Amino acid sequence: MPTRIIVAARTPLACQLLSRALTRSGRQFKVVGSARTKEELLRKVSEHRPDVAVVNSLLQDDPQGGIMALRELSTTGLSVHPIVVLDKDEPEQVVAAFAAGAEGVVCSTAPFKTLCKCIRCVEAGQIWASSQELHWVLQALTDRHPVRVVSALGNPLLTPRQEQIVRMVMEGLPNGEISTKLHVTPHTVKNHLFHIYERLGVSSRVEFILYAMSRSKGP
Repeated sequence: MPTRIIVAARTPLACQLLSRALTRSGRQFKVVGSARTKEELLRKVSEHRPDVAVVNSLLQDDPQGGIMALRELSTTGLSVHPIVVLDKDEPEQVVAAFAAGAEGVVCSTAPFKTLCKCIRCVEAGQIWASSQELHWVLQALTDRHPVRVVSALGNPLLTPRQEQIVRMVMEGLPNGEISTKLHVTPHTVKNHLFHIYERLGVSSRVEFILYAMSRSKGP
C-alpha cells in the first residue's frame, strides 16, 4: 500500500513541486492533497485521512503558520504522522516543532532523500531528528517543568514511584543515577521505565521525553 501524504507549503508552486517530487521518488508515496493555510490543512487532513502530513513551518506569510497548524491538528484526534520542514535549522524552531506534536523535523536545506527517509520512519512510529536537533530538545528541558501524566479525566496514569522516575528522567538523569537516588537496582528502574512507556504508548526514552515535553508548561 502506498503512503498517503498531504503536503502544506507557502505557495501553490512549492506544493506542486514537492508533490511531484514525492510522487516520482519511486518510494510508493501518494500525495492526496495540498494546503497553503492552517485552515486548509486541517480540512484536507480531515477529508483525506493521510498517513503523513509534510508541513512547512512557513505557511503563506506566517513564519509560525506550520507550527500553529500542528498544535491544532494534535487536538483533533485524527491519526496522522506530522513532519515539519523548517526553513532554518535553529534550536527554537526545532523545539517548537516537537512541542507542537511533530514526529519528525527536516531542514529545507537537507537532501530530498532525507525527507523520504523521514517519512518512512515516522510512518513506522519512530521519531526523526538529527543528533544535534535532539540535543537542542533535551537542552530545552532544563527550562521546563515536567508534567504529571494524567488521563483525559484528570486521573493519574502512573504510580507515585513512576511519577518520581518521570521527574528524574525529565531532569536528564541516567538510569544508574536514578537507581542510586532511589536505592533500587538499575534493573528495577528499567522495569519501571518499560511499564511507563507501555502505559503512555511510547517506545523509547527520547519518545517519552518528547511526549512529556509536548505537555509541559513553563512557570
